Amino acid sequence: MVLINTETGEKYKGIIEKISPTEILRLKKNPNFTFDWPIEKENAVYKIHLKDQEEILGLISLIDIPKEFRIHINLIESSIANQGRNKRIKNIPGCLIAFTCKNAFKKGYDGFVSLIPKTKLVEHYHIRYGFIQVGNQMAVFGESSKLLIEKYIDHEEI
Repeated sequence: MVLINTETGEKYKGIIEKISPTEILRLKKNPNFTFDWPIEKENAVYKIHLKDQEEILGLISLIDIPKEFRIHINLIESSIANQGRNKRIKNIPGCLIAFTCKNAFKKGYDGFVSLIPKTKLVEHYHIRYGFIQVGNQMAVFGESSKLLIEKYIDHEEI
C-alpha cells in the first residue's frame, strides 16, 4: 500500500500488522494518539507504519461479526502529525479501511465493512470512501469495497 509525503510527494510502502496486547497498553502513554487505545485490547487492533520504520502512523480496531457477515470498524485514528490539512503523510485511513475491506472479502462477507461515525464525519466517509448511511451506521461493500482496495492497496507504484 502506498503512503505519500504531503510536502515532497514521495511515495512510501506502508505495512499493516496486528499489534500485541502489550503494545496496545503502551499506547496509553503515547502522545501521538488521542483515543484511549488500551480499551480496544479485546478487539483486533492493527497498526500501519512505513516499511523498515517502527513509528506507528495509524491504528484501527476491528470487530468481526460473522453472523452479520461484516467487519465493524470500532475505532480508527491517524497519529496527530498525520491528521488534518497539515498532515505529514496521507492515505493512512484509506489504507486501513481498504485493508479491512480486503479481509471482509477473504471472510466471504462481500467486502462488507461498517462503522459508526462522529456526526461531523458522515459526509467525509461518504465522499472520500464511498460509505453509505444505514440507520445510525455507515457501510461499504461490494464494488465500493473493491474500489477502495484497488485505490489504496492493489495499485502500488513503489
